[in-house]
Amino acid sequence: MFNKKEFSKIYLVGFFLLLLIISIFTVIIFEKTTKNNNQKIITLNLDTKVEENLSWNFSATNTSMEVKIGQLYKIDFNVKNYGSIKSSGKAIYNVRPKLLKKYFVEIDCFCYKKQTLLPSEKSTYSITFYIDPKILSDLKPKDIKDINIYYTFLNT
Repeated sequence: MFNKKEFSKIYLVGFFLLLLIISIFTVIIFEKTTKNNNQKIITLNLDTKVEENLSWNFSATNTSMEVKIGQLYKIDFNVKNYGSIKSSGKAIYNVRPKLLKKYFVEIDCFCYKKQTLLPSEKSTYSITFYIDPKILSDLKPKDIKDINIYYTFLNT
């Protein structure tokens, strides 16, 4: 049969092959789960409103879009003062479901500043944002389907 030296060599070779196979499967599984997470897409729905006493039209160029987690996006909004006097407004926003607000990261937004339009003036405002990848570790990816964001211009 096998003597002790031969048995030890076979044992070491077998152990090495087992470690190699486990390492390869670990890399494959890691790459697959990472790729799936990076490909996670959420539907972003946008709704716009204007306070009654502000004579503005306000709308998003896209009311719905598919966004990849971690990718940077820019959305434009069209605004027009249909009133006969110069007026100013400031936008506020709300995110639903509320628990997703901390993952909606705005890098630049028109809503941080007071906006002023002359009578009949049109303008385009924008936001630049991304969905924080931490959302994948904090929540179950299957539970994340869409984010609804409501922008409202208030008279200032």
